[in-house]
Amino acid sequence: MQVVDLTLTIYEGMPCFPVDWYPKPKFEAVLTPDTDPSGSHRHASKALLFNHGGTHLDAPWHYDYFDGKKTIDNVPVDALVGDCIWLHLPQKQNLEPITAADLEAAASGLDLAGKRLIITTGYTDANWGKDDYFQVSPYLAADAGQWMVDKKIKLVGIDFQTDKPGDAAFPVHNILLSNEIYILEYLCNIEEMFQKSFGKEFLLAVGAIKLKGLEASTARVFAISL
Repeated sequence: MQVVDLTLTIYEGMPCFPVDWYPKPKFEAVLTPDTDPSGSHRHASKALLFNHGGTHLDAPWHYDYFDGKKTIDNVPVDALVGDCIWLHLPQKQNLEPITAADLEAAASGLDLAGKRLIITTGYTDANWGKDDYFQVSPYLAADAGQWMVDKKIKLVGIDFQTDKPGDAAFPVHNILLSNEIYILEYLCNIEEMFQKSFGKEFLLAVGAIKLKGLEASTARVFAISL
């Protein structure tokens, strides 16, 4: 069995979307070996995390769909874990859309119905931490979102921006989430999948936190080749 961790590390000072309301991660010690009242030399800490920071999963409630019934704590387990199809499109350049035609060609001969889908370009691995990371990403065209709806996938994971940078209408988020297709953003470590000879089909496991009534969660994500 081969396993690849597709998750970005969360740390203080990590890249954050460049808007004023976006909170930055903050870690704080609660106990240290010197302050542990029991004398048991324990470390204990707390972390302020933003649910959309780093690798994370969006539920439909993120865009106000399904009257609050499709929150992150209610994601079906069979969306989070199961068979996955991997489409790698390294030819895509900055600010270039990934279209339905691109996905149809890459998925030729593969059955996606009821499965999870990972689409990668290598963008995050090459650009995470750069000043313009959030401004020049490849992105999904609206017809790519509709293609996923038509293919009946359960979840899509990507290593680039979902919507075109600067498009405040967020068409792809709206297409996917209104059809209960969960969105897994900011994947990484794609080169390791090639090093470990992953093919186009493998198992995906997404460990989203069960946060009652909320719209998203940071997540630990594993690709598993049996």
